[in-house]
Amino acid sequence: MDKVFSENFDFIISHISLRIRSVLAAMNETVKSEVQEIRLRAGRPVVIVTSKGSSFLTANSRLSLIYSDNCVKAGENEIYDTLNKMCGYSMHSHFEDLLNGYVTLKNGARVGVCGTAVYDGCEVKTVKDITGLNIRINRNINGAADSLFNSVFSDGPQNLLIAGAPSSGKTTLLKDIARQFSSGRTGRYYKVCVVDERKELFSQNARADILGPNTDIIYGFPKDKGISIAVRTLSPEIIICDEIGSASQTQKILYGLNSGVRFILSVHAQSPEELKNKTAVMSLISEGGFKNIAFLSGSSRPGEIKEIVKAESLRYENTDNGAVYGVRSGGLYACGKAN
Repeated sequence: MDKVFSENFDFIISHISLRIRSVLAAMNETVKSEVQEIRLRAGRPVVIVTSKGSSFLTANSRLSLIYSDNCVKAGENEIYDTLNKMCGYSMHSHFEDLLNGYVTLKNGARVGVCGTAVYDGCEVKTVKDITGLNIRINRNINGAADSLFNSVFSDGPQNLLIAGAPSSGKTTLLKDIARQFSSGRTGRYYKVCVVDERKELFSQNARADILGPNTDIIYGFPKDKGISIAVRTLSPEIIICDEIGSASQTQKILYGLNSGVRFILSVHAQSPEELKNKTAVMSLISEGGFKNIAFLSGSSRPGEIKEIVKAESLRYENTDNGAVYGVRSGGLYACGKAN
């Protein structure tokens, strides 16, 4: 098993309640290397997700495709103990993250939190009755973005959207792109800024061989605010951020593009058809700054590029007026009316 991944895995499971942790630690090393997610649900079996799908963790540290009495179940107290440790025994200090349904560990691993929202009027004030945790195992794979550097980035940095489903390897690719540009892969040590709102791209103690020697990271700020700060104060040549999609984010990205910054971004979309339904992203593409969209194969082959689509080939319908639009350099053009 890769040394860095092994360290990440051991660090992550060190936060899990002792009984379950001991079973996870005793798993075969090859099986460990394939783990993408660990799912803990109160009163139900521990589920391990790999590229092959979901399996149940058994008491003898094996994975089973069939649920049986030999499967390890997580107790309610174990869920709370695990979350409490993940929060450094101070859930209050992670209050804002918990309201958004997750916490992030110090090594960048993100943990989804299932619970019940408590409202004060129309506003969520806290979360109670925690019933489940979804722990995503983060990976650093040097060379994951080699295919992009041999194609899209062969002449240097270009604006790029990376589109894929959850767990398809978007974050893994972004991390390696940042490292390679920062490390002089294309002949220059580019100034890279990573806007890491959820603190999951790079840990705050990431080593230079993972991060790159010329990379700055803005942690915890909303993406639109972080992009604005980066452009105004850090003079980046490349800005990288994960999971964009709101109108306020695209406005700040356009601001950065007009300032001469290159952007490499990810978005949740499995296909061109799904991407067309994301109005804010299509608005960004229509401005002509993004000529290529790299679509990933999916969770069964994380990080693999399925196809690179030219923005000019996209056509989509504006539901407000029924017009059908295409994208080309300089903006949108009308293709006709929807039937």
